[in-house]
Amino acid sequence: MLKRQRTRLIGLFLFSDILGILCAYFYSYFFRFYALFIPVDPNKGIPPVKDYIFVFFMFLSVHLVVFYVQGFYKKRLKRTRFDDFIFITLNAVATLAVCLAILSYLSNYSQGRAPLFRMTFKISHGFLAVYFFVFILLVTFFRNQIYFFMKRRYAKGLSLQNVLIIGAGEMGKAVAQKLTQYKDLGFSVKGFLDDGEKAGDKIDIDGGISVLGRLEELSQTVEQYNISDVYVALDLNNYNKILATLKVLEKHVVNIRLIPDLFQLLTLKASIQDLDGFPVISIDEPPLRGIMLILKRLIDFIVSLVLLILISPFLLLMALLVKLSSKGPVLYHQERMGLDGKTFTIHKFRTMISNAEDGTGPVMARRDDPRMTHLGRILRKFSIDELPQFINVLKGEMSLIGPRPERPHFVKNFKEMIPKYMLRHKVKSGITGWAQVHGLRQDTPIEKRLEYDFYYIQNWSISLDIKIIWLTLRKGFIDKTV
Repeated sequence: MLKRQRTRLIGLFLFSDILGILCAYFYSYFFRFYALFIPVDPNKGIPPVKDYIFVFFMFLSVHLVVFYVQGFYKKRLKRTRFDDFIFITLNAVATLAVCLAILSYLSNYSQGRAPLFRMTFKISHGFLAVYFFVFILLVTFFRNQIYFFMKRRYAKGLSLQNVLIIGAGEMGKAVAQKLTQYKDLGFSVKGFLDDGEKAGDKIDIDGGISVLGRLEELSQTVEQYNISDVYVALDLNNYNKILATLKVLEKHVVNIRLIPDLFQLLTLKASIQDLDGFPVISIDEPPLRGIMLILKRLIDFIVSLVLLILISPFLLLMALLVKLSSKGPVLYHQERMGLDGKTFTIHKFRTMISNAEDGTGPVMARRDDPRMTHLGRILRKFSIDELPQFINVLKGEMSLIGPRPERPHFVKNFKEMIPKYMLRHKVKSGITGWAQVHGLRQDTPIEKRLEYDFYYIQNWSISLDIKIIWLTLRKGFIDKTV
C-alpha cells in the first residue's frame, strides 16, 4: 500500500515537474523576446521559436535526470520546503551548466563542416537568466500544489487508508509518529490495540491517538473501523501473541506489516537489502551516502578553499602573535579520531605553553586551565585557534559540519563507558556541529553532546548544515567556558 501510494505521488510530482519546466521555458522565451520593456538586438532579431523547441527537450531531459539523481523520484518524498527549494535551485544550476556545455561542444564541433551539419544556434543569456528564476519559482509552486491537493483530498475522507497498530510500546509509538508525518499520502491511524493499556487511553501523538482495546478484540476492531492496514509492533517476548494476531488477520482482507523487534538496537537508520533472496537488515546506517556524500564533500572543498584564501592574511597575523607571545611552535598538531574510526592529525593554533602535557599525559582542557597562555585564552574564547582546521577540511580529513573529533585516548575510555559512542564516527568530524551551536562544549557531559551528535547524523540535510553554519556565525564562535 505504501509503495502504491508513493508510486502515485511520484507520478504526480513527475507530471508537475514536467509542467513546471514546460511553462517556465516558454514563458521565459516570450518574456525575453516579446516583453515591450526588454530591447532586442536589431542585428540578431528574435530567434525562431522552433530553435528553442529543439533545445527544450535537452533541458527537460537533463532536469529530470538531475531530479532523479537527487532522489526526488526514488527516496524520501517528504522533505522540508527549504530542502526542496535548495535542491530545485541546485538542479537549475546543474542543468544550465550541463546544457551550456553541450551546446558549446556542438557549436565547436560543427565549425568548418558542411552547412547541413553546422550548428548556428546561440542561446540567449537573457533567456537563461529569466529561466533560472522562473524555473525555481514554478517547479516549487507546482510541487506545493500537489501537497495541497493531497491534503484537501484526504481531509474530505477520500481514498484514506485506515491503519491499526498492534502494540502501544516504543515501536508502536514510533510507527504511529512516522505515519502521521505522511498524512498527505492518505494514512489515517485509527488507534492501538494493546493488552497493557486501558481502552480509551490517549497516546500523545498528533493530538492524541486512542487505545481501542485489547488484542482479543482485533477482529471486531478491523470490521468496525474499516481497517485496511495493520502494523504489528510487538516485541519478540510476545511471540505467541504475534502468531495469534496473524491467524486472526488471515480471516480479513487487510495488508499486514510486521515491524522487526530492532527498536532498542537502532540509533541511526535501518535499511533492508536483498542477499540473493534473503532479506538483510542493516542497522545504524547513516543517511549521508551516495550522491549526497559527494555533494557535501564538494561544498566542504569549495568553501574551505575560498575561506583559506580570504583569511590567509589574518592567519599570518595570528601566527605572528602566537610566535611573539610565548615560546614554542605556532601550530599545535594532535592526533584525533574521525570517520570509520581512522585517526588523523588535527591542526590548531597553539593556545597552551609548549609541552603542556609532559607531566600529566592526555587530559581535557578545563576552565581557567593554568597551562593556557594569555593569547591562547583569547584565541579559544573566540574559537580562532580552530581556523587552521580548514586545512583538514580541504584535505578531506574533516567536514565543515559534524561531530567534534576526539582524541583516541579518550575515545578508548568513552566507548567502554557509553553505549553506541562509536556511532558518531559514521560521519566525518566537523569544525562545528549541532552540539556546539547549542552551547555544548567540553564542560558538558559527553552523554549530552552525544545526543546532539546522533540527532545531526539521523536528520542530516543540506538545510540543517546551512542552519548550523548560520547559528555558528551568529553565536557559535564564542566559547563561554573560557
